[in-house]
Amino acid sequence: MKVYTLRYKTAWSGDEMLMVYSNLRAVINRLEIMDLHDNFDEEETVIIECMEVTSEETSLERLNNIRKHYAEKKNK
Repeated sequence: MKVYTLRYKTAWSGDEMLMVYSNLRAVINRLEIMDLHDNFDEEETVIIECMEVTSEETSLERLNNIRKHYAEKKNK
């Protein structure tokens, strides 16, 4: 499953806020809210990223694949 994050960092305080959204439209809605509130400043940073949410099952499968890879490599 993928999610979108919006990271907002203020220049004057250095504070950082991270918000997570289920789709890009929700991120755009948040940007529009910030625009309406006049929250944008040229010295502030806004970063939008698409990220993967990985389940425990998937991460365990990946871990076992890597373990298998190194075990096979060691036995060669």
